[in-house]
Amino acid sequence: MKMKHHGNISKLPQKNSPRLLGFVPQPNLIETLLNRNNECMKYLFIITIFICSFRASFLFALPADDVIPLVDQDYYSQVHRAMKEAKKSIFCVMYSANINPKYTKRKEYQLIDDLVDAHKRGVNVTVIFEKNIAFWAKGTKGRTIDKKSQKAYELLKEKGVPVFYDSIKTITHSKILVIDNYITILGSTNWTYSALNENHEASVMIKSKNVAESFLAALNTISKE
Repeated sequence: MKMKHHGNISKLPQKNSPRLLGFVPQPNLIETLLNRNNECMKYLFIITIFICSFRASFLFALPADDVIPLVDQDYYSQVHRAMKEAKKSIFCVMYSANINPKYTKRKEYQLIDDLVDAHKRGVNVTVIFEKNIAFWAKGTKGRTIDKKSQKAYELLKEKGVPVFYDSIKTITHSKILVIDNYITILGSTNWTYSALNENHEASVMIKSKNVAESFLAALNTISKE
């Protein structure tokens, strides 16, 4: 008996064909899946970098015994006491220390006096002030050297305290003290009447040998004249 074939047998669904399995591929499906996979890998890479960075910062953070915010007028009393209690060393880098010999009781003058007293006690004191070309004199033929803190510089020099100006080639904007290789005091506060009495200032005292040594390593690279 002859079998009757209706239509072309090649048109019938073949074994394991997508149509037989109920799945019809979209034209750009493979490309879409690859793109999504690449996006996932990109985000996974970013997350991995973030986690590694966080762990690295956690592992290499410098330890501190205490951190004390010095806000506005808190600064003077803490710095005055720290310098009075200094036993071995004071390294001071100050952008501006503006004193007036007529007002020796003012806070800014007292801080300079604290450096002199520490030197007399045998403490190893080093002071660096900012010296630069006056901003208003730039571009003129006879440029003027702006020696900030000149009266403070002269007083310390007169008392035998090792005091220096930085190089004229660089602006030293730091306001920092490192005391006994342990206490670091830094922030926005200059040694001026306005900074110590009127301005809003933000500084911090950090009690940490590691932090102090890190700053000292950097401060010792400042060119002195």
